[in-house]
Amino acid sequence: MRAALIIGAALFLLGCTETVTPAREIGPSLECAAGFKSLVADLDRNPELVVTRHPRGSNAYRDDRLNRLYLVTLPDHPAHPAVFVREVSPTTETMIIDSNGCGFGDQVAFRQTMRAYDAFDRLLNAEEPCYLCSSDRLQSPSVDTRLPPPPGN
Repeated sequence: MRAALIIGAALFLLGCTETVTPAREIGPSLECAAGFKSLVADLDRNPELVVTRHPRGSNAYRDDRLNRLYLVTLPDHPAHPAVFVREVSPTTETMIIDSNGCGFGDQVAFRQTMRAYDAFDRLLNAEEPCYLCSSDRLQSPSVDTRLPPPPGN
């Protein structure tokens, strides 16, 4: 009887614990589970995208409605097959440029490319003045945060 009470109490306490949801990636999302070919087919079917095809590297699909740029790697790209998405998001204080992607091939090359995009995003974000941002934010030497924002901003 005592064992049954202990097991019952343990199960009750286990049921009361907070469920932890997995961390969500920051940035624009892609349905990576759909696979490379499906993602590319969805982009190709979307008539609202402006497509720029290149002989090497990656093809670009620009979505002016969502301020997004999709980059689809070609076979000569080290991270191929992969789809990257870059997004410009206006906020009340500044503009934020963020990247995300789905890598289906060489994961080392994919992570290297994502790190390069993230580093470039940080540099671009530093060019935008942000008067309420934290002090650990990368700041461009060309942006003088001591000056008030221009009228109308």
